Amino acid sequence: MLGALGPHMTVGTQITVEAPFGHLVLSIGHQEPPSALYTGGGPAFFDQLVDHIDRSRSVDLAVAFVLESGLVMLEPYFRDLLDRGGRLRLVVGDYLDVSEPAALRRLCDLPGDVSGHVFETAGGSFHPKAWLFRAAGNGGTAIVGSSNLTRTALIHGVEWNLSVSGEKDWEPVEHAFEELLRSPNVKPLTQAWIDAYSARRRRQPLPQMAQAIAKDDIPLPTAAPHEIQCEALAALARARADGKRAGLVVLATGLGKTWLSAFDATDFERVLFVAHREEILTQAMTTFRRIRPEARFGLYSGSAKDEGEILFASIQTLGKTDHLRRFDPEAFDYIVVDEFHHASAATYRRLIEHFRPRFLLGLTATPDRTDGADLLALCDDTLVYRCDLAEGISRGFLSPFRYFGVPDDIDYAQIPWRSTRFDEEALTTAVATQARAQNALEQLWRHGDGPAIGFCVSRRHAEFMAEFFRNAGLRSVAVHSGEGSAPRTSSLEALGAGELDILFAVDMFNEGVDVPQIGTVLMLRPTESAILFLQQLGRGLRRIEGKVLRVIDYIGNHRTFLTKARALLSAGDGDRALSQRLDLLVAGELDLPEGCEITYDLKALDFLRSMLATTGAQDEAEAWYRVHLLRHGRRPTALEFAQAGFSPARTGHGGWFEFVRDMGDEVPASVLGQAGLMRALERPALPCPAGPALMSSLIAGGSVSRQSLHAAITAAIPASSQAQPITRDDFEEATSHWLMTPFVVEHKGKLAVRGETGPVVSAAVDELATWRIVSASDAGPRRQEIDEAAQPFGAPAIWHEYMREDIPPLFGETFNPGSWNSGIVKTRTGLVLLTTLNKGSLAQGNHYEDHFLSDRRMQWQSQTSTKQNSERGRILSRELPNKEVHLFVRSSKLRGKTAAPFTYLGKPRFVNWEGERPITIEWELPEPVPAELHRAFGIG
Repeated sequence: MLGALGPHMTVGTQITVEAPFGHLVLSIGHQEPPSALYTGGGPAFFDQLVDHIDRSRSVDLAVAFVLESGLVMLEPYFRDLLDRGGRLRLVVGDYLDVSEPAALRRLCDLPGDVSGHVFETAGGSFHPKAWLFRAAGNGGTAIVGSSNLTRTALIHGVEWNLSVSGEKDWEPVEHAFEELLRSPNVKPLTQAWIDAYSARRRRQPLPQMAQAIAKDDIPLPTAAPHEIQCEALAALARARADGKRAGLVVLATGLGKTWLSAFDATDFERVLFVAHREEILTQAMTTFRRIRPEARFGLYSGSAKDEGEILFASIQTLGKTDHLRRFDPEAFDYIVVDEFHHASAATYRRLIEHFRPRFLLGLTATPDRTDGADLLALCDDTLVYRCDLAEGISRGFLSPFRYFGVPDDIDYAQIPWRSTRFDEEALTTAVATQARAQNALEQLWRHGDGPAIGFCVSRRHAEFMAEFFRNAGLRSVAVHSGEGSAPRTSSLEALGAGELDILFAVDMFNEGVDVPQIGTVLMLRPTESAILFLQQLGRGLRRIEGKVLRVIDYIGNHRTFLTKARALLSAGDGDRALSQRLDLLVAGELDLPEGCEITYDLKALDFLRSMLATTGAQDEAEAWYRVHLLRHGRRPTALEFAQAGFSPARTGHGGWFEFVRDMGDEVPASVLGQAGLMRALERPALPCPAGPALMSSLIAGGSVSRQSLHAAITAAIPASSQAQPITRDDFEEATSHWLMTPFVVEHKGKLAVRGETGPVVSAAVDELATWRIVSASDAGPRRQEIDEAAQPFGAPAIWHEYMREDIPPLFGETFNPGSWNSGIVKTRTGLVLLTTLNKGSLAQGNHYEDHFLSDRRMQWQSQTSTKQNSERGRILSRELPNKEVHLFVRSSKLRGKTAAPFTYLGKPRFVNWEGERPITIEWELPEPVPAELHRAFGIG
């Protein structure tokens, strides 16, 4: 133990011994000595600077020159200082023109209370290298020595720097700095000053001393796109070559969307980068600065800092009409809209419609939308490139993961829901408990591996968790945007270096965390957004050799937890789609990238299933679909599905073609790419039959004038639909309806469909349009005719469906509602059993216990008046010769709003019976029930 402590023992080291919960904990602290000399040859001086910055509320700095290599090292710590409300003042000299314009630009990029100055030497000298750190209260530290702001001076060079922290010892440095700021040689560091300075350096060669300093320093490595980014860049170049002026790129979290945009924007002079969070803008500025080190950047606030070749702006500010009016529509050559899944919001639409750039790039980690609007319609209908999470993992760019969904015992039904999220105060009170924290600790011990990051509800929650884990013997900190937070950058570095076990965060590190050593992500909060869930998951997906990320996620009794499951399992919209994916997962049939595992605790799985609004009707719809596919060798059309009594718009999978995809049939990407249009065709608000008929004609005809459309849509209505002729008023109503959507545009009197309109998409539109047109007729969707050849007397086809009124002719009988509306009908040849399994809508007294025992056995119950020795009883037991029993079964009474058909199961064999009035009989079926019907019939 002493050997391990040795490297940490320096002047001022303090060791605290504690024993919480029976664990021996040694805490190593440091008390600043009154003075210390740092002589270079290692990282000690740099580490001291970082330590002082992290503990300061203000930092003053004066150096002769600054190189980009040195500033990059300290920039994250400067940003942390400014983010927590601290102050930074610095004076940099132009001595021998050594300072690099790129470094000066970076200083101007810093946000917050920062005051940059330059000392103009005018041929003279300027050699100070001094720091002044002021903490809360009256304490302070001054460092004076020989190190300028270069990587060599901070890390490698032989430099002497003396630190003084004694009371009043630092005051002479403070007085000298204030005096320096009053010097007439000190000027504000502005973009204009840097422009002039940069031009001066280009006009004449640097002095030999300046060249030697630059040569001796270690430059930043050249940034280059990785393979996936290269593919996306090539696709963007092709799109522009094809005349596209906008495009959408979908890249999973961790694959470098912002880097991609910075690489792609290099050939454009004026660039606008828009996002909805300041955190994203700050990180984007850092990324773009690596690609364009000497470009002028601006951060638009509505007043100051709105200059720059590259402008960064929040949508909350720039999206307002009065701000947009300040910009010419052609002010920018290239516009980036990050997190483009928000682009359907009105503010984004205003911005997109205002500007006319040479190219607009939309970026998102997922194309899913919360309001159903069509993103591609806002991006020139062009999906340029896509690489999702599964592909990123499969191609080795992201780490595989093992996900553990664990039950959350909090009763979320008792926590108030405010608009789109839980009340933070009430939620914090519920989650910040000893019991839940102990459970999280045990889950981490059971499932975790390596340094962990935990995402919390609030600052109070994060601080509570950090303290609890510290008391349990783990090295933990809480990082957030308020007072008392551990330093952000230093904490991440400590986590990556193994000096921390876990870091608890609040609304931070959702973007831009580059710590590949993170081994566990602990999700301690409900997440209303799939994007946020994927971003938090992505914090641990940075790959290193041999790593498999562990994800521990709490699942509670509220529908918001379905959002995470839907994103994780790549389920489509609708509860039925998610239920189907869960079934595949439980059966071990879900296709996951190599090395990935998803495991739900049984209680967590029960939580998810209990919140899914799936129905027996959906089971029946899926069963009918599969049987149709087996019988006909093709999937049913939307019209056939509707004629069987189901609604193509209400499958529980989002839309008709998402249902087709989830049932295992191939749906072209171009059709799924027009999901918004397909949903619009399915919506009840669409004027029918004119609305679907107009779209069917429009997508087939390209750009069509209004004058040509009326005749075309009249011809598009099939004669068999019995729909009324479309009047001029119907046509105008349908036209107005479509023009109010993002799917149809009118230009110079001609209407056209936005997005891909090739033969495949056209056929999909026709399929939905045909269903809607037929449904709009007075007759409504007719029950599908039995498509097999007419069956001979007494020989219905096993596993085929028959409406109640179609069954009597199969046995040479005539339909009589009085007889055939009962569950058991006597015919000349025996008995026909018409069994409804789910009898929720039947009258009390008719709820017979009918259910399947297996795929070959069924329990069936007679009417309450039937006795074993009666004629019906003797037919059922097969005592009477030449009498047969035929069994028809359906899941429920209704299919949609009409009567459901029965499925013929053949002539069952009597096994045994018991009881009287009613009699309970066990049947053996002639053939096992096909797997496709198991869920509908409640088997398994």
